[in-house]
Amino acid sequence: MRYSVLCAAICLFGAVRQPAAAQNGNALTLARAIDIGLKNNYDLQVGELQTRTSVVNNTWGAAGLYPSVAVGASANFSRTMPQGSDAEDYSTLSVQPSLELSWTLFGGFRVWRTKAKLDAAQEQAEGSQTVLIENTVRSIISAYYQAVLESEKVTIAQQLMDASMDRFRREQHAADLGVVRNLELLQAKNAWLQDRASYLSQKNNYEDARRQLGFLLAVERGGDWTLTDSIPAIDERLDPAELHRIAQSDNASIRKQYAAIRLRAEETLVARSDYYPSLNVGVGAGYAYNRAAGIDNRQIQPYVSAKISFNIFNGSQRRRAVRVAQINHEIEKLSLEDMKLSVSYDVDKQYDAFLLRRELVGLREEQLATTELSLRIAEQKFASGTLSQFDFRDVQISYFNAAVDLLSARYDLVMAHVDLLLTTGMLLRETD
Repeated sequence: MRYSVLCAAICLFGAVRQPAAAQNGNALTLARAIDIGLKNNYDLQVGELQTRTSVVNNTWGAAGLYPSVAVGASANFSRTMPQGSDAEDYSTLSVQPSLELSWTLFGGFRVWRTKAKLDAAQEQAEGSQTVLIENTVRSIISAYYQAVLESEKVTIAQQLMDASMDRFRREQHAADLGVVRNLELLQAKNAWLQDRASYLSQKNNYEDARRQLGFLLAVERGGDWTLTDSIPAIDERLDPAELHRIAQSDNASIRKQYAAIRLRAEETLVARSDYYPSLNVGVGAGYAYNRAAGIDNRQIQPYVSAKISFNIFNGSQRRRAVRVAQINHEIEKLSLEDMKLSVSYDVDKQYDAFLLRRELVGLREEQLATTELSLRIAEQKFASGTLSQFDFRDVQISYFNAAVDLLSARYDLVMAHVDLLLTTGMLLRETD
């Protein structure tokens, strides 16, 4: 069943593996649009930097494994001026550089638990980035096919406008010959004006869709592209039980939530480490130089220290910290169960929507075929004079509306399929 879902995804995103020649010039495939968006999108760049922060923080040094080394120095100069007549002035100079190494050999397993916590934090950050990438890819797919849809609507609107213009010209020519009445001419002109307005409005919708696509791809002024991919036809048979199984294991938000649970669990263990004693050792050396009353004194002072400490009571702060961490852990576990239930309902909802939209595509195809046949018959009757302008206009509009409805139904079906892939966690895999 998983391979059946994969086949459906490959049908949808077959353009991802287009040859390089298809990406030359101004041709913009869906694959190229996704590639540009993943490189340029500002939200993804910010998310990448935030993820990189968690990677930088995830080191053994940040966890406290390594010792710390400190160097320092102090200097003091003083001058003594006695008030007695027989005493002489004298000065004192003291210079004391030092080098110290301190190391916590044991801190209640805090180092290893802190490192595990940093691992979980990095995994959670990467999960957030994955969710962001998925949503961005979904938005790019939607914007790309929306622009394709609006472009097809422009073509249909232009065809309707051209047909109305041809009819208006024929009526105008017939009126000049005195064959057509003024009312028929005015009706033909009104139809052309209406179709012209619809065409101009649709062109504006197409430009808005292109601008939205350009914004998602973070390019200047939307780019001068020719959209080469068309809205694909999808007719797959999916098993809802298999979709549920895949979603519960591969959904990006669920996997991110598992990382959050692990993070809270490690925070609890870190809080528990305060119940253990800690052992610290230190090694250092100091050098002292003193000069007083013209007499030099030099000393080297090495030392080794060890300290073991155990906090017996600190106002129940340790217990409160552990309890808070446990509560946060339980909250994340409950959030996971809520998320699993939500994903399960989303799969059912999106699967039902997929079935409905697939059936609607079939109905729209049949409707278009019916209206196309009606238009052909109406053209013959209108040419023979047995059909009025009003009735012919109604048939003509019905045909073009059916063509638009079919395009919209195919777009809705594609996006229902994309949402299924997104929920099951397979969207990034299938867009390579």
